Amino acid sequence: MAGTWSTLTNAPPAAVATMLLMTDGSVLAQGVSTNQWYRLAPDASGSYANGTWTTLASSVHAPLYYGSGVLRDGKVIVAGGEYDSGAAVWLLNVERYDPVANTWTTLPNPAGWVRIGDAPACVLPDGRFILGQVLTQNTAIYNPATNTWAAAANKINTVGEESWSLLPDGTIHAVDCSSPSNAEKYVIAANQWVAAGSTPQVLVDSISEIGPSVLLPDGRLFVIGATGFTAIYTLPPIANQAGTWAQGPSIPQVNMNQPLGAVDGPACVLPNGNVFFNASPITSPATFQSPMFFFEYDPIANTIANVVAPSTSAGSAYTGRMMILPNGQIIFSAHSATVSLYTPSGSPDPVWVPTITACPSSVRRGHTYTLSGRQINGLNQGSYYGNDATNATNYPIVRLHSTTTSSVYYCRTSNYSTMGVQTGTAVHSCSFTVPSSVPLGAYHIVVIANGIASAGRAISVTTKLFKELKWEIKEKAELVENFKELIDTKIKRIPDIDLKINEEIDFIKQFEEQWVQTVRNVATGIDAANAELSRTFIGPKERPFVGIPDPVVEELVVPRISAAEARRGQEKLAFADGREELVMSKEFEAIHEAIHNLWRSGGKEVLTERRARPAKKAASSRRRDRRRR
Repeated sequence: MAGTWSTLTNAPPAAVATMLLMTDGSVLAQGVSTNQWYRLAPDASGSYANGTWTTLASSVHAPLYYGSGVLRDGKVIVAGGEYDSGAAVWLLNVERYDPVANTWTTLPNPAGWVRIGDAPACVLPDGRFILGQVLTQNTAIYNPATNTWAAAANKINTVGEESWSLLPDGTIHAVDCSSPSNAEKYVIAANQWVAAGSTPQVLVDSISEIGPSVLLPDGRLFVIGATGFTAIYTLPPIANQAGTWAQGPSIPQVNMNQPLGAVDGPACVLPNGNVFFNASPITSPATFQSPMFFFEYDPIANTIANVVAPSTSAGSAYTGRMMILPNGQIIFSAHSATVSLYTPSGSPDPVWVPTITACPSSVRRGHTYTLSGRQINGLNQGSYYGNDATNATNYPIVRLHSTTTSSVYYCRTSNYSTMGVQTGTAVHSCSFTVPSSVPLGAYHIVVIANGIASAGRAISVTTKLFKELKWEIKEKAELVENFKELIDTKIKRIPDIDLKINEEIDFIKQFEEQWVQTVRNVATGIDAANAELSRTFIGPKERPFVGIPDPVVEELVVPRISAAEARRGQEKLAFADGREELVMSKEFEAIHEAIHNLWRSGGKEVLTERRARPAKKAASSRRRDRRRR
């Protein structure tokens, strides 16, 4: 059964594009082609539909279409941009946002790079950040601990509009847009790019675009093409081997004779295991067309089903941004001030649920603690995009549920022992900071990975240290023993101490409820730990059936259009309100032309200077077309 759509009660202050999940459960969203950023915080019951927006600090630049990610310390990195404040510039700039201080800091650029632009990027399991330089084979890795970049191994083929996906074997996978249908992957431990076979059908269109590559819960990679086709990659037993490919189902046509493709669009893995994505009509030559349609891919049935679209689906697929929220909903924006929520059906397989193996039974407001558990990062990166709106969510989110009210409180997490995926039975940890606004009392603590929450554990928010609580338990235990003696004495009716007995009884009653709750929390934590240690993490009967039914593959007849029509539809919009992007420089036009023709390069590095002269003619033609519009 398909999910349902709803609209946020409170709209953001302006149209928003890329969104990232902050480690305190809030959403960071950028205004379209501006340097203004906004924060969506859920309400007291954890509802994002009724959440509120606040305006945050402005970044130095106003990029659009860039590489980004959330780092181990919870800060956000933004690298490059095809546009800056609506101007087509192929931005060479890296910035970092600190959500605690609400400040932006300009970081160094990779040494020797002359552009970043709409680059592919990915956060590595150790928290570093890898970035590709378009039109070259260069890649570089940023180390947040040292605030420095280091050159990484060159790709086999030229960096283009490709989707980089983190795999559980410690590799980054990419289907090459510069050399269809070849694929390659970066072996992190070896600092080496190796061949990863070839897709059964061409997934890259004639302007070198492709859709997202999504890691499935069973460990396979589902690649959504811009040509209407999909493919499924199975990892090899050894990371530097090629792996194998199988044909996936084609994207169903919603309207007759209108093939659809994911031309640089978003995708999310739903808690039920399905892949949620959008697609738009495709043409030959390739263009960015409207409107967008929405689908769910079922990995078990190996089928794609069309689902209802939101009210903001009039644009092209690339304008869409979607992200998995901690409550399992998908938040969706399309360069609009109308933001929607998709609530999927179904529930996660029990095998996918994260578990807490250790956490304190009592905490204090404003203090930081350690939580340990299994699969606390999730089975995949959660949220994906073609290449230039990366917003992965594979890090643990910690939430407190009040036992007496419907209130929930998110704790800011950081210091992840890994940012890998599908970590299995290995125990990993994170730090979490209790908000100073949390009322004192009894709670259940859960850890969430890509919208899937663990079972809760009892925890108390108190003003006392755990060591103090242990002494308090000891003291109260002694008081209970004294109380028993006093009761025995009272039964014997010794009148001269009755007054003293009554005073002691009143004293005990003042602390009885708090003492019982403290002991209960400690006992519950011990029972939960014993239960966790006494079972196998994944029982034999818990493993889901992994099979690959034959896909439904349609014969696609792609409509042909004229060269003039193609030129008008081969540029992304920089604004959401109908304004055209600012005048392009000749250099940008040359780079733009080169990137869109990467699929003809055979994977070889493209030197912009060699293409500058023929690009001038194409640039003049595109400017004439804009004036005609």
